[in-house]
Amino acid sequence: MIARVLSLHYALVAVGALALGAPAGAQEIAGGTLLVASPELGDPSFSQSVVLLLRHDDNGAIGVVINRVTSLVPAKVFPDLADNLGKYSGTLYRGGPLAPGRVLFLVRGLAAATVQGPEIIDKVFLSADPESLAEISRLASGPDELRIYAGHAEWTAGQLENELKHGAWNVVPATAELVFGDKPQKLWEQLATRAAETTADAREP
Repeated sequence: MIARVLSLHYALVAVGALALGAPAGAQEIAGGTLLVASPELGDPSFSQSVVLLLRHDDNGAIGVVINRVTSLVPAKVFPDLADNLGKYSGTLYRGGPLAPGRVLFLVRGLAAATVQGPEIIDKVFLSADPESLAEISRLASGPDELRIYAGHAEWTAGQLENELKHGAWNVVPATAELVFGDKPQKLWEQLATRAAETTADAREP
């Protein structure tokens, strides 16, 4: 289990610090951008999902769904992590359909100082290193500063660009407040409504 987690960790760390997203019209959507599924997106894996992009370059894209919280306790799903989670009270998120046996962590606050991974958005860092989880969970105040995701989303080269072209996603700048919001189940509705209002405003003469 840990070996599989680490393989993704090193791949993501190699990306380095990720830049914030470019304007949607340029279709140069970088890490640190939120993809909000359009109401017409029929793929059950991504219907009404909000994806935080972790990387997007010529080789494709990697992201994690941030609005699908479960009632599952991470230590029960991943017993190897139990000793490192301490008294962490957060539940597990379904980060995407790929590699559900791998976990990713998004961290902010004091615990972020211990993370070796890239900064995805302002003061929010990514880790997939289970060895650092003990220190992270000790310093984090709870799910407001540490969230754990099982699985991730991934696009091959050109795939995300094609989906954007066909209107599958709306693009929203990510913030720590959106990523760590206290009502993740409501996030898609909140952002989809905002995107629809923005589109309507843009069409007005």
